Amino acid sequence: MNADVLDQASSYEIDSVGMFGLIANSLEMFDESRAIATSVDLKWPAEAVRNVAICGLGGSGIAGDLAVGAWRERLRHPTAVVRDYYLPGWVGEDTLVILSSYSGETEETLTATSQATERNALCVAITSGGKLGTFYRDLGVPVIDVPPGLPPRGALLHMLISLVVVLGRMGVISSPERELDDAREVIGSSLGALGPEVPTTDNLAKQIALSMVGMVPMIWGAEATAGVAQRWKGQINENAQMAATWSLLPELNHNEICGFDPTGPLSELTQLVFLRDPHHHRQVIRRFDLTRELIGDAVGGVMELAAEGQTPFGRAMDLVMLGDYVSLYLAIARGVDPGPVDMIGRLKTRLAETGYGRATYPS
Repeated sequence: MNADVLDQASSYEIDSVGMFGLIANSLEMFDESRAIATSVDLKWPAEAVRNVAICGLGGSGIAGDLAVGAWRERLRHPTAVVRDYYLPGWVGEDTLVILSSYSGETEETLTATSQATERNALCVAITSGGKLGTFYRDLGVPVIDVPPGLPPRGALLHMLISLVVVLGRMGVISSPERELDDAREVIGSSLGALGPEVPTTDNLAKQIALSMVGMVPMIWGAEATAGVAQRWKGQINENAQMAATWSLLPELNHNEICGFDPTGPLSELTQLVFLRDPHHHRQVIRRFDLTRELIGDAVGGVMELAAEGQTPFGRAMDLVMLGDYVSLYLAIARGVDPGPVDMIGRLKTRLAETGYGRATYPS
């Protein structure tokens, strides 16, 4: 692999939809979404909320994981991220249901929306349009509008910042203003340190991407970085068109570590990436260290990355920005256009051809 490829302007001409331009506009996205979400009438007092369901898939659903992860031990109400057609049975009239679908046409989220409105839940939608932004708006669901025309994974900040503001306004978390300010500062620093104009010798994201070419990345996180690990995996899948996996500690210490055989064919192809937070529980810190000692020789490489920032949300966003850049540079290094996601489109076409409805099975 030519290490200079990521420093050549011509290498980026393959980016057909402008994914690098989208990430460069991160601060504008952040400020716009923060302002819009603050101004929308949410209709209900915070006291009406007993529990929370955040419904979303893919780039829209990961916003829920990142927010819940950053505030996990500070949530004032039980909160779940729902990636399914069915809502949990506990969702009812005192449940805040946040419907997160960038397109407004995600069929799983629309199915959950129908159930939520039937149960008279406290629904709030975050979307750029579609049925969620039109039909359900007309039914009285408050809608936080985000700009249309983006790849959903490129609209993360629109979805995530809107969600955090709603959680704060509805009393699910305490005022997030300090954490939002910290996240914004971290994002600005990332743009300055990781952009294409920064040479590979000084650019951590480019260096990581080059080390992953020809490998199968396994991204491991814990606590506030668990959702970040999932974001990394999804971005590598979609942007770089590569296989990648994610997992979380301490759970993987109870099963997954048994699968690392140093003589197996997977070992040389696997690159482990540990996403660490200096404020992890002390036992989680020890688990990261001990896990590396036990299985480090059974994989092709281990990389440890420490989050920077003054707050849990800020530190999560530090690693999110790094991962997003890594996935884009990995695409360029492989000669892959990071924009199209043809396989997802093909699946949706097949689903439309076969019709929608509950499956039936022989008795």
